[in-house]
Amino acid sequence: MCTLVSTPEVAKDKHQINLIDGCFTVSEVQDIMTPMISKKINFHQVKRMSLFEKNHSDSCASDRDRILELEEAKIKVEDIFLQARLEGKKIKMQSIIHITLED
Repeated sequence: MCTLVSTPEVAKDKHQINLIDGCFTVSEVQDIMTPMISKKINFHQVKRMSLFEKNHSDSCASDRDRILELEEAKIKVEDIFLQARLEGKKIKMQSIIHITLED
């Protein structure tokens, strides 16, 4: 479910989107999380490669660090999937995206 949350305390240039909110089976969460994390990893790999092609001395450290962080997150969610499956549990998941317009 994707809902735009508009609250009085959220300024004109700040927005929140309630992207994920519910209780899901392990398979459903895998269908949501696995491609999302993989897409984010691929985004940073392509960005890093593009930056490096333009400037071979650029180490692209921030993208490299973000890729490592996302790869660790992928392993962690896989462990959560396994635990939930072994224990016969569902997974409650919530994700709110905060968006700020900046100059």
